Amino acid sequence: MDREPASSTRTLQAKDLEGEPTGASHRGSAAAGSTTATLGKPVGAIVAAANVLRALHASERPLNASEVARAAGLHRGTAYNILRTLQAEGFVGYDESTRSYSISLHILEFAYGVLQRSGLMDLARPLMDTLSHAHGVSVYLSKVLGRSSLLLLDWVGTAFRTDLYVMVGRQYPGPAGASGVIMAAFGSSTESELEALLAQVRWYSKPSFPEFVARVKDAKQSGFAVDRGTMFQGITQVSVPVLSPSWELLLILTAAGHSHDLGDDALGSLSRAMQSAAGRLSESVRLLRLG
Repeated sequence: MDREPASSTRTLQAKDLEGEPTGASHRGSAAAGSTTATLGKPVGAIVAAANVLRALHASERPLNASEVARAAGLHRGTAYNILRTLQAEGFVGYDESTRSYSISLHILEFAYGVLQRSGLMDLARPLMDTLSHAHGVSVYLSKVLGRSSLLLLDWVGTAFRTDLYVMVGRQYPGPAGASGVIMAAFGSSTESELEALLAQVRWYSKPSFPEFVARVKDAKQSGFAVDRGTMFQGITQVSVPVLSPSWELLLILTAAGHSHDLGDDALGSLSRAMQSAAGRLSESVRLLRLG
């Protein structure tokens, strides 16, 4: 059974609750950067708990307390107490046989509430349904997370073989496929950062970095990106950016269909419809609560 000495546990808890930085809270403060002064002093216990959840989310398997501590940059006793608290609140599950922790499905309640109150789905879902039915494609809406990944918010349409791995709430690495080209074209990554990221992503037939850069330049000019089966065999993707009023890349809209159904004429019609839908989302984004 995972246990810590009571005295050391109380000391660690007291330090965290007072906001004293742990290893994880140092990173949180650094990430906040210049916003720290305007947002106030970070609460160490909350920063540490957020890092615990991120560590569990990033792992492909359940983790024990020691593994969580290493991944989150915390003392083991601190990680253990946070895990037990999150378990008691229903956000983390515990497997007694392996003494390991994983994120609970209970946390999806927050995701549903956020999407519902944002107003995004009320606006985006009808547009996505229209695109899917009119062009016989699946349509995906993703939120851009920093410079290197996407979070799938919603998808509609017919199922492809690749869709077996598509789940709302899943985080996907970039740059990958047409959406990765859009991230590179309208994001803020440098070429050296893009080259390093591209090397880490698996494609069915990955382009060379010069080829990828050429795709990025084309996307900047045209406002959309096309991947003809190099990400997933036999699947053609079209992606377009959804931008803020200040031209910040916020969301990416992607359509996917069987390559034999998406010839040049069909792609031309689909890309224009995608840009129109993205334009409507961009016009309304200032009215939404995207966080």
